[in-house]
Amino acid sequence: MKHNLTLAFTVIALIVSVYFYENPYFAFLITGIGIFYFLTIVFGSGLIQLNYFVKSINKGSNKGIAITFDDGPDPEITPKILDILAKENVKASFFVIGHKIEGQKEVLQRIYNEGHTIGNHSFSHTKQLTTTPTSKLKQDITRCSATIENAIKKKPLFFRPPFGITTPRYKKAISALNLKSIGWSIRSLGTKTDDAKALYNSVTKKISDGSILLFHDTQKVAVEVLPEIIQYCKNNGINIVSLPELINEKAYE
Repeated sequence: MKHNLTLAFTVIALIVSVYFYENPYFAFLITGIGIFYFLTIVFGSGLIQLNYFVKSINKGSNKGIAITFDDGPDPEITPKILDILAKENVKASFFVIGHKIEGQKEVLQRIYNEGHTIGNHSFSHTKQLTTTPTSKLKQDITRCSATIENAIKKKPLFFRPPFGITTPRYKKAISALNLKSIGWSIRSLGTKTDDAKALYNSVTKKISDGSILLFHDTQKVAVEVLPEIIQYCKNNGINIVSLPELINEKAYE
């Protein structure tokens, strides 16, 4: 819907600009309209919280927060994170990449058996997915869901677009596959820094009821900072709940 409004505004602006054809600044006007449209598309597709192409759930409606992890399962990091979560009696959500599951089914089964939620994060997890035809995008997402289902006997309903990038093709694919797009309200940026203290400060100053936190169970810094984040929440009376509970949605078909 937001993209349709941008397109309509751009078309109207171009039509109106015709009346200034003989104006010496006409070329600048046309260029400005083009730049506006291009930048809007770039920011709209790259910021999942804008719900520009795809309506995503970026924050919960209930009390508490939810912790989520992307890009696993990782044979080294994911088990360490699961150990921490078990020790602290905290449930989290893991958005997994299909091709990583094939050698890590036991880790995936452990995630599920210990009461955590598993979501679809695509099979291939490449930026090329943003330009691939809708049919192939559906195939990739479906393949990931099938791989998850083969491991835990449950078909996921939650999907997180790789890199948080959305396009009209994603909207069509997600709708056709009856999936819910899950975004986040706080990104830990654990893929860009290994400074646990900086990560802790960045996350804790933004936490509020309904927050969906994004970490990566492929980064060692997540293992370092997770116990501190959990302790911060306990010290400040912030409940950590499962993602399905926070957003009032079923995780599996």
